[in-house]
Amino acid sequence: MMRRVFLGGASRAFAMMALAFWAVSAAAADFPDRVVRVVVPQGPGGGTDLVARLIAQRLSPRLGQPVIVDNKPGGGTQLGTEYVANAPADGYTVLMTASPVVLLPYLRKTRFDFIRDFVPIGQVGVGNFALVVNPKLPFRTTEEFFKAVRANPGKYTFGSAGVGSAGHLALELLKARADMDLVHVPYRSAGEVATAVASGQVDSSIDNLTTEKPQIDAQNVRGLATTGQDRDPGLATLPTINELKLVPGGYVMTYWYGMFVSTRTPAPVVDRLRRDFAVVMSDPGMAEQLRKMSLVPSTFSAEAFGTSLAEEASMWRRVISDARIEMP
Repeated sequence: MMRRVFLGGASRAFAMMALAFWAVSAAAADFPDRVVRVVVPQGPGGGTDLVARLIAQRLSPRLGQPVIVDNKPGGGTQLGTEYVANAPADGYTVLMTASPVVLLPYLRKTRFDFIRDFVPIGQVGVGNFALVVNPKLPFRTTEEFFKAVRANPGKYTFGSAGVGSAGHLALELLKARADMDLVHVPYRSAGEVATAVASGQVDSSIDNLTTEKPQIDAQNVRGLATTGQDRDPGLATLPTINELKLVPGGYVMTYWYGMFVSTRTPAPVVDRLRRDFAVVMSDPGMAEQLRKMSLVPSTFSAEAFGTSLAEEASMWRRVISDARIEMP
């Protein structure tokens, strides 16, 4: 009798598991059947937002459903990232973000571990940063700016899109290596930072060229240098900080944009998103648009991109430790 009860219970449990698996598989097979939301963990107008809108516009026809961008700034990208981590893992809520997201758990307590909890759909592109200053300041070169900052510790300010943002960490590393004291002023987006530098609310910033190049071209800010190993093709007249040999040990900083979903997302949904993302990225028109945004279109596969993330997290962890960066 007990054996029949046990077998009956086991059969019911197996049937329930099979039903749940069938339901997930059926939902994955129908994906997508409604709006797909691309969460940007920063405000409108910054590089991540601009890239997300470009991808969403081209991904929508591939998926056959609307793809909308949802800005959720706050906490140095933590708010928006946690929103995606806690959303149903069904592929309808995806994350578009930039490289510093991998280090959030090293900056403050979070309810997620990016490497563990997210899987890449694909990398969009890689770019350089630019060091810019308010155009009313007298500095025409990086050498002049560095000299003034070193001679006046704590006098000059720099803006960023929040504590732990790419621009914040890039400048903190520069401060540490170049022995400079600049006062950090956080904003909610890279677009706000560009406006703040142009208006003189802050003196300087280092931020992505997707945001900064239009400001430099319009002479709203003065570009002093870029941060890549080589000069940026779109701003070839600007030297790199590295070539100026002003920073002991050198200084090269780049960043990426990428799209992610929860690791709990069904494999067929991940595969569908990856296939359509790859088609979007293979379009020559897409590559041209990215280059206009001062990005080098990515050639990484999703798998190769995922492998590189752990190595990058380790590098940024050292940056945080050396600069003693903490988030409130």
